[in-house]
Amino acid sequence: MDFRTFVDLLDSDDEVLWVNTEVDPEYELGALLQQAEERHKAIWFERVKGSDFPVVGGVMSDTARQALSIGRSPEHMARPGAWAAAIAEARANPLPAITADSGPAAEVILRGNDVDLGRLPIPFVFPGDTHRFITAGLGIVRDPDTGIQNVGFYRAPLIDSQHISISAGISSRLNQIYQSAARNNSTLSMAYIIGAPPALLLTAGCRIDRDEADLDIAGALQGKPLELMRCQTSDLLVPAQAEFVIEAEVELGNMVDHTMGEFPDNYGNTRSPVARVTAISHRSNAVFHTILGGMNREHNALGSYIFTGLREQLLEQLQAEFPGLLDLHVDLTPRRMGGRCQISVALDKQAETEPHRVIDAIYASSFDTFPLELVIQRVVVVDPDVAISCSEDVEWAIAMRADSKDKIRILETPARGAGTTIRLAIDATLGLENRQAGERPRIPDIGKYQLDKYLK
Repeated sequence: MDFRTFVDLLDSDDEVLWVNTEVDPEYELGALLQQAEERHKAIWFERVKGSDFPVVGGVMSDTARQALSIGRSPEHMARPGAWAAAIAEARANPLPAITADSGPAAEVILRGNDVDLGRLPIPFVFPGDTHRFITAGLGIVRDPDTGIQNVGFYRAPLIDSQHISISAGISSRLNQIYQSAARNNSTLSMAYIIGAPPALLLTAGCRIDRDEADLDIAGALQGKPLELMRCQTSDLLVPAQAEFVIEAEVELGNMVDHTMGEFPDNYGNTRSPVARVTAISHRSNAVFHTILGGMNREHNALGSYIFTGLREQLLEQLQAEFPGLLDLHVDLTPRRMGGRCQISVALDKQAETEPHRVIDAIYASSFDTFPLELVIQRVVVVDPDVAISCSEDVEWAIAMRADSKDKIRILETPARGAGTTIRLAIDATLGLENRQAGERPRIPDIGKYQLDKYLK
C-alpha cells in the first residue's frame, strides 16, 4: 500500500480531519496537529501559507493504524510480541523490490535553479527549534561497506533554498555509514523520501543490520514487493509511489549544529553534515507528510519501533537463568517514562534475592548497540497476579508490596552526554512468607458471567 492510498483509507473511515482555512507553518500548523492527535485523528491542511502543497500529519499514530497500513488485523497486532514476530519473519524472508522505469514520484522533476526547498510546507513547531525541520523523511543511502541501500528516519533542518542537513544520531546506522564514507570520500549521495510507503516507515524505525536490505524487508512486511525507480542525479533506487524525493550530495566535512523538540519532551542537540540538493521530484498532486516532534503521538508511536524485539530477546536470555520468570513488558510510553522505558517482570520467585538478581541481569544487558542501563528508567519485578502490561496494576504493586527500603535501589549510571543519571530497581513482590496474606480479592470465574446476557 502506498502512502496516498493509506491516507485515503483513513479518510474513508472518518479518521482524517480536514482544514481548508489557510494555516501558518510557524506554530499554527503544529498547534492544530497536536490537538488533532489528542483526538486520535489524522489531519489534512489543504492550504499552507507560502506553499502550494497540502500537509498531512498524525497518520501512523497508533498500532491499529499501523496494522491496517500493511494489511494486518489490528486485534492480532495488538497482542504481545506480534510486531516483533512480524518484523522477524520479514527479516528472515525478505521480498526483493522490483524496479520500474519511472513512477508517480517523478511526475514533476526540478533541477538546477528550479530547486527551491522554500516551496515546501516545512513547519516551525517549537520556540527552541533552531530551524524548520522535515520530520517524516526517510534517508536512503548506499552503504559503502556492504553496497546495500540503508533506510532510516533522519530529521532534516532546512538550511536555505538548496541545502538541508540530514541528521544521524550517534548510534544510528547512518552515522556508521557517514564515518565509513568519510574515510574515502568528501561527499555521499543520498535520497530523502517524504510520503513513503507505510511498510517502509515501519521498517525504517526498526534496528535493521547494515547487511540487510530495508526495502526488501518492507516488501515482505506488506506482502508485496516495493516498486522502485532510479533517482534523477544518482544511481540510488527510491519508492516510485512516494510523494516527494529530495536528492542530495552530503558534504561530509561541512557540519551544522541544530536543536529540535524531541521524543521525551525535551530539546535534542545534534551536529550533522550539510547536504546540497541536486533535484526534487514529486507527484503532480503531492501531499507533504509531517510528523509532529516532541512528545506527540505519531512521533512516539514510530520512534518506539527502535526497540522491537527487546522483550523477546530478554525473555530468551533470562528464562534460561530464572525459570520462574513468566513474562515481561517493555513500556516505552514517553508520557510516563520520558525518553526511557520501564520493564515490568512477572516472576514466580523462589528466593527473596531473586527479583534483584533479575533486575541486575537486565541492566547489564544490551540491545543492538544500546546498553540497557542507558535506555531503561526503572525495572519493576512483580508477582504473577499483577498485570504487567497495565501501568495502574504495576503502580498498585509498587505501593502495596515494595514494603521495605531494601526492595528499592537507586542506581547512578553515566548519562548519554555528560554527567550521570539515576535508574530505579524495584522489587514489588510479596515476601515468600506473606503470599497467602497478600492474596487479592477476586470473584472466581468472572468471565463466565456476562452482564449483556442479563440485560433484556
